[in-house]
Amino acid sequence: MFGIIRALVNILFGVLEFLLLFRFVFKFFAVNPDTPFVAWIYRTSAPLVSPFAGILPDLKLGRFVVDFSTLFALIVYTLIAYLILQAFSYVDNRNLK
Repeated sequence: MFGIIRALVNILFGVLEFLLLFRFVFKFFAVNPDTPFVAWIYRTSAPLVSPFAGILPDLKLGRFVVDFSTLFALIVYTLIAYLILQAFSYVDNRNLK
């Protein structure tokens, strides 16, 4: 029963992490935000990053930018997905006994 839920959690958080990874790479290389695909990635991932905005300022390394808000969001959502999957595994193992 929990197999379907685990698969959905993996898909959902996989898509979130994919979007955040694209955002991080695009910000790092300072790609043109006016292109449609990049603008869509920024718009779609903005609500995911907003809780972490301003924790640390962006680090500028010449032409490159390290967006710490996106990096924190990526780490936190990965940990949340891991904890959810572990909780399902724990409940599933308890039901087998």
